[in-house]
Amino acid sequence: MATNVKGNWKEGLKQSAKKGWVRTKGAGLKASKHAAKGYKTYAAPTVGLFKSAGRLAMKPVKFALKYPGPTLALGIAYEGAKYLGKKAGAKKFKYPGHREFNKKGRKII
Repeated sequence: MATNVKGNWKEGLKQSAKKGWVRTKGAGLKASKHAAKGYKTYAAPTVGLFKSAGRLAMKPVKFALKYPGPTLALGIAYEGAKYLGKKAGAKKFKYPGHREFNKKGRKII
């Protein structure tokens, strides 16, 4: 290693490390002030938005875990209505040719 004027290389290493730390600390503080301005303007509202959205999304989940009966009943009712709609729709409703998935519909698609 290179020695300083005194010949004490450890002291020189300590001084250069301290000098680097002081400069880095100053630059970091300066940059953090600029980052804080941007955080307040742009990031903070977004963080708050996602927190509140997460809280709102958890309410039905907590309700479903707390009371499984109504949740199961709603699920069964939904599936039943979907099944009946498909079954009744196939018999009763006639769709235009471009909505039917058969030979007529394929020509248009």
